[in-house]
Amino acid sequence: MIADKQSKKQVQELLKKATRSLAAARRHMEDGDYDFASSRAYYATFYAMETILLTKSLVFSKHSAVISAFNEKFLRTGIFPKAFSKLITRLFRERQIGDYEIGISIRQDEAKEAILSAEKIVNAIEGYLRKHALGE
Repeated sequence: MIADKQSKKQVQELLKKATRSLAAARRHMEDGDYDFASSRAYYATFYAMETILLTKSLVFSKHSAVISAFNEKFLRTGIFPKAFSKLITRLFRERQIGDYEIGISIRQDEAKEAILSAEKIVNAIEGYLRKHALGE
């Protein structure tokens, strides 16, 4: 459990950012903007991973480092399903396409799957944090 009030506040704010990013992904999906829907779905997952790593005083500047540390600390240890690794890899790859590629776009079915994957991961992390770190 997080004892320090400042750290607890940071964790709560970062979780809110993940939730806001998921909501933005849904709005982009409704608007037919599948590239940005997929990107926001990835970022929701990314913020959630950053949040849970923060509870272990782990902070990274690179996306790849966040993903690697999450895999090491939470997937390989069995806290979350190892299947999350494939979902995260796919979300990251599609975010790259959606944000940076020209002439290639995320399809509607891919964006929908990205949002579902992000919801699954974010909800699992949020549930874990509420039970084990936030004491709610």
